Amino acid sequence: MSNLSNIAHPPWCLRGPDCAGGNGLHLSRLAGTAVRGDEVIQAGVGLWRMDVGPTSPSGLLLEFSAGADVERWPLDLPQSQALVRASQRLLRRLIPLAVHAA
Repeated sequence: MSNLSNIAHPPWCLRGPDCAGGNGLHLSRLAGTAVRGDEVIQAGVGLWRMDVGPTSPSGLLLEFSAGADVERWPLDLPQSQALVRASQRLLRRLIPLAVHAA
């Protein structure tokens, strides 16, 4: 939206033509998670913020794709923080099993 000043944009905002359109949504570039390159399901994670009300909701944006099918799931900040903690806890349990199996 051309009437938004640079101050209205988070520093990570892509500032493309769709940035902060009618819905006030800011998106960051997605960080891919491909390791091998032959993953059936591609996953990416980025940041989002929506300019609404006195407190702008924000958090992680999860994107999953398989072929042409793409799904985006915005998680608010408390959900994002809980996902990080739960992921770390689960991975700590999984990694010793993977090392032992190798």
